[in-house]
Amino acid sequence: MILILSVSIFLATAIGSIGLYLWLEARKESLPQRFKEIVGEESGAPRGRIVASAGEWFGKFRKRFAANAPTEIELVEMFSGKELTGGRLLLNQAGIRSAAAYQIYLVVHWALPVVLVILAVVYGKFTGITSRSILLLVIVAGIVGFLLPNIVLRWKIRKRQEEITDSLPDGLDLLVVCVEAGLGLNAAFVKITEEFQLSSPALSEEFDIVNREMVAGKPRQEALRALTERTGVEDVKSLVAMLIQTEKLGTSLAQSLRVHSDSLRTRRRQKAEERAAKTTTKLVFPLVFLLFPSLFIVILGPGVLQIIAVLLPTVSK
Repeated sequence: MILILSVSIFLATAIGSIGLYLWLEARKESLPQRFKEIVGEESGAPRGRIVASAGEWFGKFRKRFAANAPTEIELVEMFSGKELTGGRLLLNQAGIRSAAAYQIYLVVHWALPVVLVILAVVYGKFTGITSRSILLLVIVAGIVGFLLPNIVLRWKIRKRQEEITDSLPDGLDLLVVCVEAGLGLNAAFVKITEEFQLSSPALSEEFDIVNREMVAGKPRQEALRALTERTGVEDVKSLVAMLIQTEKLGTSLAQSLRVHSDSLRTRRRQKAEERAAKTTTKLVFPLVFLLFPSLFIVILGPGVLQIIAVLLPTVSK
């Protein structure tokens, strides 16, 4: 029992440390380098930042999937965010767009349930529990291993979407200033990319991708629609719809952006007020089940003890 717990803690710590190291290494790369990896400017199969940063440990694993790396056409589809479903779409929305990311996702998605099932069987044999308990443990381990990758990926997507939603009104304010100063939409996107690299890397990266697509010759409407597919944020969808409609109708871009920015800021303030209003309801449960019992024990405890001390001799008589 102690051996199994020790091995489990060691494996969990090792996997967590490796994941944290890979995440920190991936954060160090610049946006141009990540774009270079996505579109495959170098010859040969592009290498994802996850595989490149973990090459010392997973060299053979990387070589195995290098031969099956996506072609340039598949990379363009992955880059644009269109015509994607399932795991590729989730990885794209999570900001993981390296060449080998989908292969790694598939391996983790199918290997993790097997590993957890094996660990569950070993744990059951060493602890000596019944066969029915082992079967139940195996079923739970398989379900958890099968669902865990998607749960983690969707959590990362939600965090990234929240970051984009919170920083989008500020980005639109800067976009309004740039457009009113005489800059074109492409130059305004470049300015947002430069200014939001620290405060909102996700928003900076998305606008950088849109600008590079338009510079590469992709029509503006298609590049903006691909932005909505990559992010999956409702505010971005409304912004893209407004930009496309403004371009078609020929109305003032600066005025439309200003109105849209004010509406997004109002919506963000309303969401903050809604969350603040929900705090009173959410505080009921910790107050009732955690704070009030402690208060009752502290306040009524001495009195109850005195009553018991007085009544016990009377009852004994």
